[in-house]
Amino acid sequence: MNTCPVYRRSGGLSYGATYSGPIGLIIDPTFNAHKYSNLPFASTLNGSCSNVCPVKINIHEQILAWRRELVKLHEVSFVKKAAMKAAGELLSRPAAYRAAIATADVALANLPRFVIYNGLNTWGTHREVPHPPRQTFHNWHQANRGEKK
Repeated sequence: MNTCPVYRRSGGLSYGATYSGPIGLIIDPTFNAHKYSNLPFASTLNGSCSNVCPVKINIHEQILAWRRELVKLHEVSFVKKAAMKAAGELLSRPAAYRAAIATADVALANLPRFVIYNGLNTWGTHREVPHPPRQTFHNWHQANRGEKK
């Protein structure tokens, strides 16, 4: 469980289910797919849970399979489907992704506080949005490890 970045940050109680951690993301929806439909989306799918599993369960693959199953069962909201579709489109275009990151960094640095912290930003109700980095990883990599001309 502690290898999972989501579990490490949130702790087991935030899952709201009997079984916590990556295994809980697989087991709990079998009991009630509607009630636990958000759990399989609380994962980065980085595979660290599968790497450390003592019985070699491909946990990240099963979590991905649950995501597909929940979409088939219409247990995923329109908003989440639209957000995932938009993210897929953005992430499939590196130049567009870098432009979006640069735009977001500028916006976070310059927008008035009331624009960022309002009723639409439920995440920011109890948290501070981190300061944007001075340099993106892509820019750093190009400067330090990229091809030399």
